[in-house]
Amino acid sequence: HHNLESIDTTSMTHKLLLEVCMAAKYEGNSIETYYTPYQHNNEGTASQLCTVL
Repeated sequence: HHNLESIDTTSMTHKLLLEVCMAAKYEGNSIETYYTPYQHNNEGTASQLCTVL
């Protein structure tokens, strides 16, 4: 059990930032990979990018 006063908040902040950046990178790669084929298969759809997300 940890006392909240003894937790290293700087380290936790860096870890959270790393996790957010990794998630953004993963999502960006996913959009890049799937958006172009989706765009070709669903031409004329006004919300193409939102649907891919």
